[in-house]
Amino acid sequence: MDIGILKLEDFNFIKVKNEDEVTMKLKDLKELILKHNNEIREILFAVEMERRSEELNKGLGEEHSLEEMKKMLEEI
Repeated sequence: MDIGILKLEDFNFIKVKNEDEVTMKLKDLKELILKHNNEIREILFAVEMERRSEELNKGLGEEHSLEEMKKMLEEI
């Protein structure tokens, strides 16, 4: 069963102490990030594209081609 980009077994890394406190070992977090690197990049790209689109709609930014945007985001 998938929940977003995470699979059910990924939640075995997470320890819930109470409703306000959740912990995870740093090595487990690193493993999850490496495992889902491509999906995380796609999410970050989509978020940045949305932000820039909102800026353009407000007249605050420059319009760039999709290829220019990809290149700019890869440099970040």
